Amino acid sequence: AFVTGFDKNAQLRIGSTTAWVSETAGAKAAYLEFKGDGLSTFERALDRSERLLAVLGSRLLESQKRFSESAEALAIRQVGESSIIASISASVTASLNSVLRWVYWWQSTEATPEEVKPEHIHYELNTDFEASLMSAAEMQALVLAWQSGAISRDTLLHNFRTGEILPSARTNEQEMELIRKEPAPPIVPMRALK
Repeated sequence: AFVTGFDKNAQLRIGSTTAWVSETAGAKAAYLEFKGDGLSTFERALDRSERLLAVLGSRLLESQKRFSESAEALAIRQVGESSIIASISASVTASLNSVLRWVYWWQSTEATPEEVKPEHIHYELNTDFEASLMSAAEMQALVLAWQSGAISRDTLLHNFRTGEILPSARTNEQEMELIRKEPAPPIVPMRALK
């Protein structure tokens, strides 16, 4: 609210039970509000964002090209789309962490929400949007490298985990324990596979 023509020392209160009265001719009282063409700029920016999101959404649903495309070419084509989705995911992660810290603070003994640290509660959305499963040839090459002593078992398991062959939450020790518990698979001669 703003006034002109009123006594500067007067205490003006806003409410349904009060009225502002001035002895000055031409006194004026009103509320500041946004007027003019400024809103159209925001509307154009919102329309542009909606069109961009519609294009990105349609690309996620479009059928993939029928011709052969190298993995590098595919990765280059999808980098822009993945970076936008990763940025949105990071923003949502930050917002969720903020909300979860407030919830934790309501139930905890910390004096202020700022005292709730990531060590207390942390959430992170998966940002792996690439379908980068390891191929059979890559798996075979890794196993041969391990068998020949070129890489360690931990490196082999790490590569299987990043290639999304092993679950990301399972440790190397847990994987080795599962292997020890299973009976050895039967060895099938190569002729039987043909």
